Amino acid sequence: MAEEAVLSTVLSQVSKKILEKLEKGKKLSTEDLMLLYLDLTHKEIRETRRELKEEIRETNRRIDRVQETLLAKIEETNKRIDKVQETLLAKIEEVNKRIDETNKRIDRVQESLLARIDRVQETLSAKMEETNRRIDELYKLYVGLRGSSSAENRGAAT
Repeated sequence: MAEEAVLSTVLSQVSKKILEKLEKGKKLSTEDLMLLYLDLTHKEIRETRRELKEEIRETNRRIDRVQETLLAKIEETNKRIDKVQETLLAKIEEVNKRIDETNKRIDRVQESLLARIDRVQETLSAKMEETNRRIDELYKLYVGLRGSSSAENRGAAT
């Protein structure tokens, strides 16, 4: 930058001297014309550089605004995702509770049914034992009746 300032000062002073020479009506040399052209070109380059710097600053400001907007939208999206996640987790928890309640009801029904099956089995076993006992008694009675009727038949035959 210091070199730039020195070059600008030198070119400006040289140009003033060349313009004074021109005002006096003197003829300009090729070197004078080249120095004027160099000064003009240098001023245009400086102006272009200044404009470019301003354009770059403006572009950077626009990039910053876009970045801020994008970050805000990302943050908003993240918040929405968090809310959806919370809602889903709550619903999953609710479903898990309902599943647990259903499992408990199934367990109670199973216990009830198993108890009923046990009672029916005990009742059936008792009835079968009673039926077997009655069959045994009838058989004994039948055998006893048959034995006494044979003895009577034998006694009557003698």
